[in-house]
Amino acid sequence: MPLRRIGNPGMSAFRSISASAARIGWRLLVCVSVSAALFVPPKALADEIRVQIEVESRDVYMGESFLMQISVIGSDKADPPDLSGIDNFTVEYLGGSNNSSHSITIINGRMKRIVNRSFVFRYNVTPEKVGRLTIPPIRIDVEGKAFTTRPVTISARRPEETDEFKLRIELSRETCYIGEPVVLTVTWYIRKDVEDFRFSAPLFGIDHFDFETPEVDIDRQKKYYRIQIGGRELVAEKGRGILGGGSYATLKFSIAIIPRRAGVFIIPEFVVACQSGGAFGGRDFFRDFFSDDFFRTSRTKPRKHVIPSNTLSITVRELPTAGRPERFYGHIGEYRISTKAAPVDVHVGDPITLTIALEGSDYPGIVDLPPLKDVPGLADGFRIPDERADGRVEGKKKIFTQTIRALNESVAEIPPVSLVYFDTKTGRYETVASKPIPITVRPTRVVTALDAEGVELAPAGSPVEKWKEGIAYNYEGPGVVAPQDVGLRSVITVPGWLAALIAPPALYFILLAGLAAARKRSADPGARRAKGAMRRLGARLDTAAGDSSLTPGRLCQEVMDAFRTYLGEKLRSRGSALTTGDMESMLRAIGVPGDLVREVKDLMSSCEAGAYAGVFPSAGDREELVGKVREMARRLERKL
Repeated sequence: MPLRRIGNPGMSAFRSISASAARIGWRLLVCVSVSAALFVPPKALADEIRVQIEVESRDVYMGESFLMQISVIGSDKADPPDLSGIDNFTVEYLGGSNNSSHSITIINGRMKRIVNRSFVFRYNVTPEKVGRLTIPPIRIDVEGKAFTTRPVTISARRPEETDEFKLRIELSRETCYIGEPVVLTVTWYIRKDVEDFRFSAPLFGIDHFDFETPEVDIDRQKKYYRIQIGGRELVAEKGRGILGGGSYATLKFSIAIIPRRAGVFIIPEFVVACQSGGAFGGRDFFRDFFSDDFFRTSRTKPRKHVIPSNTLSITVRELPTAGRPERFYGHIGEYRISTKAAPVDVHVGDPITLTIALEGSDYPGIVDLPPLKDVPGLADGFRIPDERADGRVEGKKKIFTQTIRALNESVAEIPPVSLVYFDTKTGRYETVASKPIPITVRPTRVVTALDAEGVELAPAGSPVEKWKEGIAYNYEGPGVVAPQDVGLRSVITVPGWLAALIAPPALYFILLAGLAAARKRSADPGARRAKGAMRRLGARLDTAAGDSSLTPGRLCQEVMDAFRTYLGEKLRSRGSALTTGDMESMLRAIGVPGDLVREVKDLMSSCEAGAYAGVFPSAGDREELVGKVREMARRLERKL
């Protein structure tokens, strides 16, 4: 008989309880571990902080820009790098971005949270000299600790012009005085199709000058392109020109330089880097230059060109202090002044529009009008308000308008308006004045109560005779007034009296409501413009889509301008001055989601490529392009 082992029932129960406790304990341990993994501070799992630098290319031409990126890995809290030690390069900050990422992985039931923190600074860097140049170690502070990048060596070659591309710069004058604006004109001569281009100019890094961007008087018979240079957006005009006996397509733009100190200064060469395909061949290169079809059908592999301009020098002189008049306001040149007024036959206190034209500066954009209250005799006979509208530029003139009012009827003329300026031709301070304008000022007509009531005196009736039988004796015939009862009932029942009774208060309340509405509109005109921005955008897009005469490039221009105007009205900004970078920063600042902002940026970049560089967006169909912009605006409407 086989033997059997008989266990203790109490011991079995104990072992069962122990096994259950072990399973519960294991599950509790797993939960605690998962919770610890989820709530562990990110810094504990982050990578060790390090800083690295990368450049787009180490072999470039002098004046050719390349991208430089400084990355902070292991932290997203970094101070801007210290770039003060960089010499022989022009550095333009393009912005920074937080590139941090978070992820959770589960492998075999084990959860792991991975946090990668990083921040990236981007720059546009342009070498200013030829040779082997070094970007030195750059210091950057991260979370209170100092880090430095490794040095980077750049080989900068001298650019060379070719028969197909030439670049020229010229000054409106080579000798000037401190504060006198001089216009610098840049002309690019082109004989090949251009697929991409970028200008650079070390001049904008020189602190001896201030710079002003001239306003361009747009001629609809010509074509214009916006270009970025030195952190500025300039408008370039397409044209044609002759250089060295050869015919070229041209792209020309100007900028005003204003010297801040005396001396002889070199205007360093401008450089344009471009990608080009085939030559114009037997086609009309002027017509094909920047043509969209022409750009999209390059028949040869694009070739890189870097073209330098000539260099110039400018001599800047000090303004003499001897003999400087008290009322000299910085006008330098050879000035002329003229005035006109309308109307010239007025009553005391009536408004007179005084128009003043100043001419004599190479760049009238910065010319200002001296205070009119300083004009001898003008303030004595006229009331001159403190507010004055900014002048407008018309060719070489700047025109100002001012409303003045005669103070009394003894005023017989608007006195000459004088201007003190430094004459660059004679080297002396001179005064020029306009001619006086004769005017007739009549006394203010006195308004009587009868004028206000509109009552005319009736002819006198019968003369008063000696009293015989009462007052009625003096009134005879049909002119005698019949006795009438006048009361509320008689007023209500007569339509004329009823209208006279109701009309004044009704008119008062109508005027009051109109005034309130006008004040509301004038208090915030931007809100009214923003409200109708979508409707106006739709109308412009419909017009552009229906105009079959528009080339693809011109369509891109129209669509982009319409969208710029729309965003400007919604963001209470000047739409024509908005760049893609401005749009991005402003939309992010008001909380528009990042993915939508990127889509706006991509769409604008595509339109810019089609309008300015001839690279038409992949959505070649005009209806598709217009539809994309319309849909983008609809999505933005819900966010703005």
